[in-house]
Amino acid sequence: MVFFMKFDLKWVDPFLICKLPKEINQEIKIWVNESKKNKNHPLGFLKAHENLGYGSDFRLQNSYQCSVSPYLIINSFWLPYTLRVCSMHWGGHHRDYKLLNRPGHFDGWDVWTNFSYQGNGNPTHQHSGSISGVIYYQNKNHPTLFPKHNKKYEGDNGTMILFNSRVDHSVEPQTYKGERITLAFNIIKHTSF
Repeated sequence: MVFFMKFDLKWVDPFLICKLPKEINQEIKIWVNESKKNKNHPLGFLKAHENLGYGSDFRLQNSYQCSVSPYLIINSFWLPYTLRVCSMHWGGHHRDYKLLNRPGHFDGWDVWTNFSYQGNGNPTHQHSGSISGVIYYQNKNHPTLFPKHNKKYEGDNGTMILFNSRVDHSVEPQTYKGERITLAFNIIKHTSF
C-alpha cells in the first residue's frame, strides 16, 4: 500500500513556505547538534563554511557557520522531501533537482548551519544554484527580508522557505540576546540526467 503525504505549502511571491513534517524536524535537530560540536571544537574554525554571511566583521554576519555532514543528508528524509517540493512547484521531475556539492571538499554539499547572536545580521546577497532555501530551527521572529519584493518572512520554527537563488535577501542585525539557528542550502536544476 502506498501512502501519499500532504505537503503543507504556501506561495508568497518570491518564496514558498513549507511547514516541515515533525519527522524531518527531528532530523534537523540532529544536524544542529552535530553542527554545535563543530562550533564548540577547538579546531572548529577549520570547518567554517565561509561565504558572504560569515567573515571577519561579526557585526554584519553570522557568528559561525558550518556544513552539515553529507552522511546525515544522504540518509535523511529532508532531501527527497525538498527535491519533490521543488519539482511540484518549479516543474519537472524530482530527479531534475540535486544539491549543489563539492566532491572531496570538507564543505561537501551546500547545506550549512548558521549561528547568530545579538548584533549579527546578514547583508543583502544572492546564492549559487537554481533554488535556495532556509530552514528555521530556532528563531524568535527575526525575519528574512526580500527588499526588491518588499516582503519578509518571520521564520516560524519548523518551517522552510524556498526561492530562486538569484533573489536578493538579507537579515537585519539581531536585536534579542538569544541564539538564532537557521540552515541554508542550494539546489541546482538539470533537465538532462
